[in-house]
Amino acid sequence: MTDLSTLGRHSSHYVLGRIALLALGFVSFPLFTRLFSVTEYGEMNLIFKIVLCFVVFSKLGIQNSVVRFYEESVRKGDTLSAQKYYSTLLLSTAGVSGIVSVFLIIAVWLLPATLVSRNMRGVLSMCALLILIRGQWSILSGFLQAEGRTRFYNVLDVGIKAGSVVFICGLLFAWQRSLFAFFLGTIVVEAAIALIVVAMLFRRSMLHWKAFDWKFFQPVLAFGFPLVAYEIASVVLDSGDRFLIQNYLGAEQLGYYSAAYNLSSYAQISLMVPINLALIPIYMGLWVNKGKQETQTFLSRSLDLFLLIAVGMCCIVTLISHDLVVFLASKKFEDSYKLLPILIVGLFVYSIHIFLTAGLLIHKKTLLMARQVIYAMFLNIGLNMLLLPRIGLAGAAWATLLSYVFLIALMAHASFPLLAVRIDCKASGRYLFAACVTYLVVVRVQLISPFWGLLGKTVLGVVLYLALLWLLDPKVRKIFLARVHRSVPRSAIT
Repeated sequence: MTDLSTLGRHSSHYVLGRIALLALGFVSFPLFTRLFSVTEYGEMNLIFKIVLCFVVFSKLGIQNSVVRFYEESVRKGDTLSAQKYYSTLLLSTAGVSGIVSVFLIIAVWLLPATLVSRNMRGVLSMCALLILIRGQWSILSGFLQAEGRTRFYNVLDVGIKAGSVVFICGLLFAWQRSLFAFFLGTIVVEAAIALIVVAMLFRRSMLHWKAFDWKFFQPVLAFGFPLVAYEIASVVLDSGDRFLIQNYLGAEQLGYYSAAYNLSSYAQISLMVPINLALIPIYMGLWVNKGKQETQTFLSRSLDLFLLIAVGMCCIVTLISHDLVVFLASKKFEDSYKLLPILIVGLFVYSIHIFLTAGLLIHKKTLLMARQVIYAMFLNIGLNMLLLPRIGLAGAAWATLLSYVFLIALMAHASFPLLAVRIDCKASGRYLFAACVTYLVVVRVQLISPFWGLLGKTVLGVVLYLALLWLLDPKVRKIFLARVHRSVPRSAIT
């Protein structure tokens, strides 16, 4: 089996999980946008972003070392090496997460009432538990990823989402319709899933407090800690505009922007996360076992396939943006649909970083990665402060897009001398041409309701985009014919 086939197989497992999560998102998103007001929905997203910032500090970047050190640290048949690996990574994160959680509680109750209301204090204090849980889950899920247990990872990931939706709805309808109930349901379900994985590690004798190894922890921390700056800058780059929107435009406008951003991220995550989860273990294995040339070839082919799909998805989301918002979020969020085309392009541009950072991660250039994201973060903040007072929410969307373009340019400039990933410009041009033609044709279609518009334009857009690529790109024809050949029994051919 080729490495690209392995990527496809592992990615397909993750894709199935993403499809299930996307389906659950199509249930939870319209449900919560209808149960909560636009203002409450904005506050909910703001709390999640605050928690996310604290979770970054709680991990100390150690989650980035889980996959990076697995191949060279865990020797087959050696229980002691495995015990040292699992115990050191999990126990170190548990200690730091606990300290950060306590810090959030203290900070929340020391802030003046003009900044944090009494109700918000209670919710944020409870969410300190969420910081502890998510800090641990980042390591636990990394273990499953490093072990290649893609199916089990998906089961747990989908279980968290499905369980959260069911339990939260039970609390909202049977107890109280509030943000407190929402976050309580989230905490209970995520804690239960994390405990299941911890129990499994104990049963395999992989965890013991005496197995914590300071000598192993030092290179783990040295690799991961610089990525704290990278990760917190990434969080601010991704989420800092929420705080600025709240400041400049208010909570209601934040609710509109959050709805548009969440819808855009569903499409981006459905493609980026499966590939990212499968990609890193494969190219790290290639680098160790087959060398630079094989790694470059694999990453270049993977990036080309990613661009083919991403360009098509951007086209489809742009076509269905209005119908998507009205159908899923309801008419009260209708004003946010104009943001979707800008945001979806920006998010997919950002997704390219999973290929461009390969050389930097392999050569442990984590400080350089952090600096690049910090530069893009400051650009994003500056653009938001410049554009939000002048053009409103569209300013935040454009700031996101321009900042991500700038970041990708920086990463390409730094990574290519270490590990050049070839971009097929002619093929990319064909993808863009096919997407533009698809948009110009399908945008003229008008259907009677948001549901039929969503369904009809999606089907027409996908069919036309693929048909044009069949005509324009010989590589697409080759892939399709190879798939057909494999699916036809030999007896039917002979």
